[in-house]
Amino acid sequence: MASPATNYHSGLQSPTTPAEESKAVRFQRRYDFPIATDAMQEDRATEIKLLSFQRPHMRSFHFAWLSFFIAFFGWFSIPPLMPTIKKQLHLTSDQVANSNIMSVSSTILGRVIAGPLCDRYGSRTVQAVLLVLGAIPVASAAFVTNYAGFMAVRFAIGLVGCSFVATAYWTSVMFSKQVVGSANALAAGWGNLGAGATYLITPFIFDLITINGSVSDSTGWRITLVVPAVFMVVVGICLYYYSDDCPQGNYSQLKKFDEPLNDAPVKAKMDMKKALLVVAKMPVTWILAFQYACSFGVELQVHNVLSLYYYEDFTKEGCDVATDASKCRMLTQTKASLISSLFGLMCIFARYAGGYASDLANSRFEMRGRICVQFAAFAGQAIFLYLYSRFQSLSWSIPCLVIFGIFVQACTGSTYGIVPYVAPKFTGATSGIVGAGGNVGGLCWGFLFKGVVDRRSSFRYLSIFVAVAAILSAGIQITGERTVWGKDNSVHGSTAATECGDDNDAIMDEDERDEKTKARPEDHV
Repeated sequence: MASPATNYHSGLQSPTTPAEESKAVRFQRRYDFPIATDAMQEDRATEIKLLSFQRPHMRSFHFAWLSFFIAFFGWFSIPPLMPTIKKQLHLTSDQVANSNIMSVSSTILGRVIAGPLCDRYGSRTVQAVLLVLGAIPVASAAFVTNYAGFMAVRFAIGLVGCSFVATAYWTSVMFSKQVVGSANALAAGWGNLGAGATYLITPFIFDLITINGSVSDSTGWRITLVVPAVFMVVVGICLYYYSDDCPQGNYSQLKKFDEPLNDAPVKAKMDMKKALLVVAKMPVTWILAFQYACSFGVELQVHNVLSLYYYEDFTKEGCDVATDASKCRMLTQTKASLISSLFGLMCIFARYAGGYASDLANSRFEMRGRICVQFAAFAGQAIFLYLYSRFQSLSWSIPCLVIFGIFVQACTGSTYGIVPYVAPKFTGATSGIVGAGGNVGGLCWGFLFKGVVDRRSSFRYLSIFVAVAAILSAGIQITGERTVWGKDNSVHGSTAATECGDDNDAIMDEDERDEKTKARPEDHV
């Protein structure tokens, strides 16, 4: 009969240990992973085996990016069909802009809460709940008949955006500081690919359903939106039952043990308010949040407006749009969505490239290297976003869109290469605040595009904010790491860790420090 450890590594059994199982087996299991790990970093993997699907590290990695992919596929399933939906629901351009704002506003609070929830319950549970519950409003969009209902549905669908916090937390738990930037960027990049994929796939599903007029456009777009909802439920259920919260198992099982064996971590209950307050007091948290607003927030807004931008703003030369807009347009809904998909499809490698560059720079220059990569990525994004706003022909606009998209994704990857170092004990809270910054950015840029009628001018103004984000890279200071100016803040060194670990003294407020000092008077003898 195969041992529990063998079953676990073959994927037949969860690594969680029953209460009656011997401590010897539990100890052995920690050091018998099918991937190279670092016991000093709570058994996080020190390598990434993309072709492996074994538990716990690589199984969780693949479920992390797949669940994020499906979440984004559902979240952005409406924008590719917006030309048809706008016509069928008789929406004005202002109402469409309001719905875009609504689609990201609900995610802001959700992202802040999602981080501490991951600290307490584990990213596996949080991700599964988000997908299953998020499928309800996605499917409900099929029953919308007016503007009010459309706004309500887009608000509810926006909550699915919280899935990124769970994804980033999950990979941070599973991978060591040597590869966490690459792991985060790769999982998030492939997940973000869902937004590009929905621009590519959704219009074709719609065309297939409505081919030869067999189904009306009004019914066709409604049926189309049911597809992502089904996939969200299936993936949510599968990841809950066939993956793990951290290398040692699932948080719900680990909490049942009274004491950990040696340094095997047991997930402690976290005070969400305290975690958020500790992280919020750090200036670097807000710098990263603003930078994420100027990267992921920009990405959100671009996804929301890109299809209509190419469909409505690119017209035939010498044609009077006011007379016959349909004849003046250069692109159909499907072709406009196809071009728009190029922006999101850059996620397949660009976000990983940002994280990998950050890891590579860190290996040679420590945190100073990560900061320099951060500056270079944002500077490149600002330059190409400005150039993109100037081009009015498809022959120049499309290549510039691709390059701009690469830099945007690289910025998101390099940003989350820094996040795990900010507050090792409260990585979930840090990830939540920074992630919420991305949605706040998406909300602000939504108001910018609504207030400035000309989309090209909006893109140009947006490039200014991105340039400011690049400059702010010089202000990033993290305890235990060198700053870009050469100052050494190192006290004891830092490790990109998460609450799955036992870095209990990494962050401690003054009251706790005083209590600990009083309890150990011998330290002062």
